[in-house]
Amino acid sequence: MLLRQVRLSVHDSKAEEFEAIFRDQILPLVKSQDGLIWVAAGKPWRGDPNTFCMTMLWRDLDSIKAFTGDTWHEARIEPEERDLIASASIEHFELLGAVGP
Repeated sequence: MLLRQVRLSVHDSKAEEFEAIFRDQILPLVKSQDGLIWVAAGKPWRGDPNTFCMTMLWRDLDSIKAFTGDTWHEARIEPEERDLIASASIEHFELLGAVGP
């Protein structure tokens, strides 16, 4: 199993607009993917109000590729969020263990 962590920074004054799209469109899209085991999305608690994250647990690399295509090593950015995002980073990890849902 693979953990996929995406971190996004949005342009100043775009956090509320991005949060709505992230919560109402992007999260349901990700949740509907075959091979996704678990997902959590987060908004800023303290610190930079323009930084968001999503952590996903996928069955395997083929499942990620089915969702992202050949650019699996990049964050998948949907058209409706493209103009809101200033930068994106992504990392993949092999799962060592888990507690919880």
